[in-house]
Amino acid sequence: MRSLSLCILLVLLVRPAVAFEVDHWPDGAFTGQPTRLSWSAPAPLARPLTLCALYPHLRDAYWLSVNQGMVEEAKRLGARLRIHEAGGYGALAEQRKQLQQCVDEGSDAILLGAVSYDGLANAIKQTPLPVFGLVNDLAPGLAIAQVGVPWYQMGWRIGHWLAERHPADSAPVTVALFPGPDARGGTSFIESGFIDAIRGSAIRLVTTARGDNSREIQRTLVQQTLAHHPDLDYLVGGAIAAEVAVNELAQHHADHPKVLSIYFSHGVQRALLRGKILAANSDQMREQGRLAVAQALCLLRQPDASETRCPRVMGPPILTLSAPLSAPEHSLSDGDFRPVYRVGLTP
Repeated sequence: MRSLSLCILLVLLVRPAVAFEVDHWPDGAFTGQPTRLSWSAPAPLARPLTLCALYPHLRDAYWLSVNQGMVEEAKRLGARLRIHEAGGYGALAEQRKQLQQCVDEGSDAILLGAVSYDGLANAIKQTPLPVFGLVNDLAPGLAIAQVGVPWYQMGWRIGHWLAERHPADSAPVTVALFPGPDARGGTSFIESGFIDAIRGSAIRLVTTARGDNSREIQRTLVQQTLAHHPDLDYLVGGAIAAEVAVNELAQHHADHPKVLSIYFSHGVQRALLRGKILAANSDQMREQGRLAVAQALCLLRQPDASETRCPRVMGPPILTLSAPLSAPEHSLSDGDFRPVYRVGLTP
């Protein structure tokens, strides 16, 4: 029995560390060119720590996938996790309250998927807890570290993919852009990146339709745009806009406009498989969830750690795809996964 216990202990001691492939921005912001790293995540905790994560909502595949990644990493590292959702990108007041709720619940840190780039500034500055940015970028100085990708690059990469198909000396084409909620999340960055990418090409942006990421709102925006622009060549939008556009075109037995998605979802994966979406980005959101938990625990245990040991601004590489992902487990939640709000805590 003693030898068996010793063998088990040796296996645990030599167990390889989990390594993430990440893009790292050493200057503390999602600007400039990142460095590609293989980052070794922290070892499991000897003493449990409690993380409080705030999401804009949990009603689409994107945040559900982030949720599964966070749950997986919290379980692997032995952390406690509590999750609150604000109810949408318009719920600024609710998310301010939830920042204080994290404090009242005895959390060690807050992982903030912010509904606003700078609208939570005062509330963040008043909290005594360390705040980590989650997915959505925060204004400089508000978070001690962030996991995400530059949403400017998400817009630029899908625009660049399209511009390469339609260079300046080719026949002109039209496009409508559906970037998401007005002045919320990464919408303004997406727009800027997309416009910069198509500048000088044969692509003309005829309309930009902004709205909350609910299926009903995006369907209305798509329907209105198709009615006003019946000869539209391309429709570029977030995953929900892309999904409802594919459905609208199928109902009318139309194969025009062609659809591209700025970010990823299970529906986008299926549409790529069927050839109904031409191209899509994935910012590997399930992996972002894992990274966010690992980064927070790394810095909670070693606040003065080097950038190499605990990178402050990082995220998984952005993938731009014209075919379905063959291994979607870094991007998408499992088909049977349902939202989890507590890990290691009583309901």
